[in-house]
Amino acid sequence: RLSLPCAVAYASAAPPEPRAAVAALRAEGARRVGMATYFLAPGRLYDTAVRSAREAGAVAIADPLGDAPELVRLVGARVEAALSHTFAAAA
Repeated sequence: RLSLPCAVAYASAAPPEPRAAVAALRAEGARRVGMATYFLAPGRLYDTAVRSAREAGAVAIADPLGDAPELVRLVGARVEAALSHTFAAAA
């Protein structure tokens, strides 16, 4: 959307980890790398991802999403849709 290079990383199991994603962006010439997270709350995985990204040179890290009203509405809508589909299939 901003026409800036970006990379995907994961905090557990699947590669690449944040450190590798940040390093790849820096190797491509990025001078400042920030990390936007898709964590709902702080905790061990969030801390691990932050540490990994910072060790590779990330200069900014987004806070967890938390209980943002938009996120609560999205989760509620998806639960409602899943339940509607489940009940419709059972009828």
